[in-house]
Amino acid sequence: MSHTNRARRLAIGIDVGGTFIKVGLVDETGAILAQHQIETAAERGPDAILGRIAEQANSIMAGRDDTIVALGLGVPGVINDRGEIAHPPNLPGWEVVPVAERLAPLLDADIPIAVENDANVAGFAESRVGSAAGDASFLFITLGTGIGGCIIIDRSIWRGGGGGAGEVGHVTIDPNGPLCACGARGCIEAYLGQRYLTALACERFARMPASALHARALDGEITPRDISEAADAGDAAARELFAELGTLLGAALASVLNLCDLSLVIVGGGVARAGDHILEPARRSLSARALKSIASRIEVRQAQLGNDAGIIGAALLGLELAARR
Repeated sequence: MSHTNRARRLAIGIDVGGTFIKVGLVDETGAILAQHQIETAAERGPDAILGRIAEQANSIMAGRDDTIVALGLGVPGVINDRGEIAHPPNLPGWEVVPVAERLAPLLDADIPIAVENDANVAGFAESRVGSAAGDASFLFITLGTGIGGCIIIDRSIWRGGGGGAGEVGHVTIDPNGPLCACGARGCIEAYLGQRYLTALACERFARMPASALHARALDGEITPRDISEAADAGDAAARELFAELGTLLGAALASVLNLCDLSLVIVGGGVARAGDHILEPARRSLSARALKSIASRIEVRQAQLGNDAGIIGAALLGLELAARR
């Protein structure tokens, strides 16, 4: 049967976050046909969360006449080759959980279940239908609450020996720098992770009465969006902060690109919405530190799929798993 005549293959994509679980129905082109979100209620533990995920999936499957052939999940933690998530930082009480094994009996249909780290899922989405759709290999980095990463090699996720490859947020840029949540000092996440960035901005702008952000800094309420909007409006202090952080980001990226011989970086996440305020200094810093063998080829692009990347990538991983069975 030709591709044009067969039924459309659909998958359910689920993006599990510490606060919300986003659920979507996705086709083979990455188009989201329906989506919604529910609260994670992480404090209830893995059984309750997996039960709620199953309820959402079963509801979608019951309401569609199209063929749903797979389910994919992106979860915030390291996934080993047995499909187990180990000690996810934003899901208390999970310890080591075989996600697919525990979820499968709760579903009303016998469909394959793909489980992958949330940053890997987002990077995979960008590789298939996003800003790197025409590229075989690249580094994906997401600048959000933390800094996540994914390495795509020959259009496949490179997972490393235990499933934890791509943790760009914990590249050290100063061994005597600020303490990171991982326990090390000077990780790039300890500068650009959202809570670190907010603390840094409040401390700095509180000493700068000329800045439009001074009053918000005194109240301790600055967000990355506030800094970005101030930079767009010409606030010199906001632009200077982004320039400094972009320079540090470029240094971290250079370490990864030099090590992996990659020349393309896709940058996503909330902080990346600052655009060229942070990406241009990152490009300059990266180019200055990259080996000559890759420096002329380096490109830094903004991600295209935004907050939908997790749903899309999870579903597309599910579809690829189904196609192999």
